[in-house]
Amino acid sequence: MKQTALDKAMKNLKYSNRLGTMLLMCSFLVYNFAVSKLAIADEVRTPGDEGIDVSRLDRVTALVDAYVEDKKVPGMTVMVSRNGRVIASVTRGTRGLDNPEMLKPDDLFRIYSMTKAVTAVAALVLYEAGEFHLDDPVSKYLPEFKEMQVFDGQATRPANKEMTVRHLFTHMSGLSYGYRGEHPLREMQQRLKLDQSKDLTEFTRRLAQLPLRFEPGTDWGYSYASDVLGALIERVSGQTLEAFMKSHVFDPLNMSDTSFSVAPDQVHRLTSMQVYDPESEALIVTSGPPFAGPQRVAQFDSGGAGLFSTAGDYLNFLEMLRANGRFLDRQILSPKTVALMTRDHLPRAISDANIGPDHNPTLGLGAGHGLGVGIYIDPVRRGVLSSAGEIDWGGASGTVYWMDPVEQIIAVGLIQLFRSPHRFRDDLSVAIYQSLSESYEP
Repeated sequence: MKQTALDKAMKNLKYSNRLGTMLLMCSFLVYNFAVSKLAIADEVRTPGDEGIDVSRLDRVTALVDAYVEDKKVPGMTVMVSRNGRVIASVTRGTRGLDNPEMLKPDDLFRIYSMTKAVTAVAALVLYEAGEFHLDDPVSKYLPEFKEMQVFDGQATRPANKEMTVRHLFTHMSGLSYGYRGEHPLREMQQRLKLDQSKDLTEFTRRLAQLPLRFEPGTDWGYSYASDVLGALIERVSGQTLEAFMKSHVFDPLNMSDTSFSVAPDQVHRLTSMQVYDPESEALIVTSGPPFAGPQRVAQFDSGGAGLFSTAGDYLNFLEMLRANGRFLDRQILSPKTVALMTRDHLPRAISDANIGPDHNPTLGLGAGHGLGVGIYIDPVRRGVLSSAGEIDWGGASGTVYWMDPVEQIIAVGLIQLFRSPHRFRDDLSVAIYQSLSESYEP
């Protein structure tokens, strides 16, 4: 029987006292470095002080090693924190199949749909400032969405109701990510050339010509809604989406490496993209969805998929949500706003049905949806170690994140692999939660 890299790594961890001691020392050094970098805690504490069995935590390192050694991915970065303190930071492999440079912890990844949560927070900053209400019609700010059509499976007809701002946050707007195959509206979508829009204003005007998939508020459908939310931010604030995010999210959260474009002098830090080919079961280098070259994902600031970031930057973002909207000495959002954001907003008929073979694979088994984030409702229904109320999402290239308010755990996992066949999110979840020596669950 073939011995996998994970088998070999775990055998080494179990039987080599010397290696175990070295890994423990390295984990402790990385832990203390990360704590000082984030400036979240002054006192020196170890992972063991946070209810973590350090010897079992080594399985996170073993998992990352296995993914790289078994050539599931060229490289990977994983960061995990508990109680606001980093307990694991592991970077392995190269920047890509076509880039033999060793991956570094602060290298840049396209985080795609992990952008959506950042856009939601930026919009909620404006919500707290009284600039809009959740149940305002979108057309109040973006008139192009005033008189939408709905495709009912046979033909288009006028929508009976308007989409609201809440619908944008929750993906209940009726918008979509377009039509594929031989769909009757496929040709219309292609003529609109959404990806060639020069800015968000042009993008929303083109998008508003595409009929909705369903009546707003009646169903859940993954879509360009977060991009429209980004356009709303621009219209309300009078700033570009990047400028608003920089002043209200990136700078306050020390997210210095997060942006919609990569500066020319930072391109060397950018990881490359791979796609999994199911026929050959091999990885192939690809340009992927970046429609505007390697230094941008889209020509406009895409609030749904456009950001580049690092594991450390995104950890800071999630630490703010874990700490009820506060980061260091700044209150980014009110605790009440964070609580509203991280509750399930879907009708019970949708979230309760999200289980078994008929569940929505994009929404996730046993999950609902909050304001810009996925919400796990029941770990038993989900079938993977987790907690009720955990927020999470991922990106098209296999990136994942979650924030567990029960166990006070945050995880960020960054890879660059389209159509990944691997259960990276679940594998990482098990590796992290099995290391707990103390659970906070009642």
